[in-house]
Amino acid sequence: METCGIISEFNPFHRGHGELISQVREKFSERVGIVAVISASFTQRGEPALYDISHRVRAALNEGVDLLIEIPPGFVLDSAESFAEAGINLLQASGIVRNLAYGSEDNEFPELIKDLAFFLADETAEFKLLLDQNIRRGLGYAAARQAAVIECLHDQRAGDILANSNSILAVEYEKAILRSGKDLPTHPLPLYRKDQFSANKIRELAAEAVSGKPEAGKANLLRLLHPCMTTSSLSELISAYQAQEAVVVLHHFAPLLYSQPIWRDRKLLASIQGMQNGLAERFINHLDKLDSNLSAENFYDWLESIATRVFPLSRVRRALLSAMLNISQADFQNSKPEFLRILGFSKRGQTLLSYMKRTATLPIITRSSDWRRVNSESGLRQKNLCFASGNLWKSRLKGPHKLEETRQIVRI
Repeated sequence: METCGIISEFNPFHRGHGELISQVREKFSERVGIVAVISASFTQRGEPALYDISHRVRAALNEGVDLLIEIPPGFVLDSAESFAEAGINLLQASGIVRNLAYGSEDNEFPELIKDLAFFLADETAEFKLLLDQNIRRGLGYAAARQAAVIECLHDQRAGDILANSNSILAVEYEKAILRSGKDLPTHPLPLYRKDQFSANKIRELAAEAVSGKPEAGKANLLRLLHPCMTTSSLSELISAYQAQEAVVVLHHFAPLLYSQPIWRDRKLLASIQGMQNGLAERFINHLDKLDSNLSAENFYDWLESIATRVFPLSRVRRALLSAMLNISQADFQNSKPEFLRILGFSKRGQTLLSYMKRTATLPIITRSSDWRRVNSESGLRQKNLCFASGNLWKSRLKGPHKLEETRQIVRI
């Protein structure tokens, strides 16, 4: 069976994701097995998932994905480089994925994406010097890297690629494959542009839909999100809402800034992933400016006041959540995912999973007893963070919920 991997978050699964799945099937065949690696409770943007992971998985399975594997949260809440590398590592460790597809704003320049990845996979002394100089000038890492690339390669197009979010991830995927030393053919695909709704806009609309009277939430979700979500994925989001497993947004976590001791401990906060180079101090120095009523507007204004060119808002959000989960900078330095936690599969995915049990180079987790195969210190830390992040996310729900440790695989 031909197989293709994708790295995505499906937060939520929208028409653009559906188009990507369609393009993969058109490129290979209707019988291609599609394996997705995804985040669970929190996302690479530094935000909580909009709705429970089981509903997101079911939506993806209903829309044509065959097998879904979790990216451990420590890698999700790190840089784009770490997120991409973890995704590639998991796909390769499955032993069954023969291709990678990704959407890119610059899919018409596949060779330039690969050339840029090759250049960044083995940074030259000149590049490192320019990057350091740009950072010292006050540029954030992304802008500093973009400027250094343009100067080193004398190619404005290469810099333009690093200005587009999906293309940045495309470069990181290609770079991770190069560094792995393992072959994985890649297929850049065009992004869906038939409507104006980004995933971020969809999340904003979902939060707006449920901000009023609870009994109006279902109707509002249907009215506001029908133009940008597929029927089955919207149905799954509404089911999650009715089960009190949606809608979760970042300001729901704001009260933890008062209840968690870490927000008063400068030394401990400075050890958290993403809090280095003065960001921990900015958080602590700005705590007194946080409005006590913790409204959504005040909370997001407060986060933006912490952000700078050096500390972009996405990094601020990731560092915030890393602190709430006590993820230290040392936890994931130079580490890789140490297990394949299966979140769901279709009938075709069940076949893929049976192959994977013979080919995988990491323990496959399908039931609680499988965790006994994870026994290294870093592997146990990754396992515990999967549980901790799921339980932290569930703690913001209005209704009762089961512990993350009891989560069942989704089968359709």
